[in-house]
Amino acid sequence: MNAVYQVEWTEYERGWGQRPDGISYHKSKEVAEKYISDYNEKFNNEPSVPECYSKGSTPKLVEVDQKIYNEVMKNGTIWK
Repeated sequence: MNAVYQVEWTEYERGWGQRPDGISYHKSKEVAEKYISDYNEKFNNEPSVPECYSKGSTPKLVEVDQKIYNEVMKNGTIWK
């Protein structure tokens, strides 16, 4: 089984609402959680809610095809 951790991203924009903002795949749960934490610290670290921001879901283990699995194992994290 080719399993990796998936995070679904959602963009929130004042006045426009929310929309899907892509999916990232990670080679482990720890890598996924660190990626989300680092992303939040870099882009979502304002004292008030920003006009536009993205938020990652809780990482979940999913089965992927061999090509995506190989890419994730090589790079640690990929976006699709």
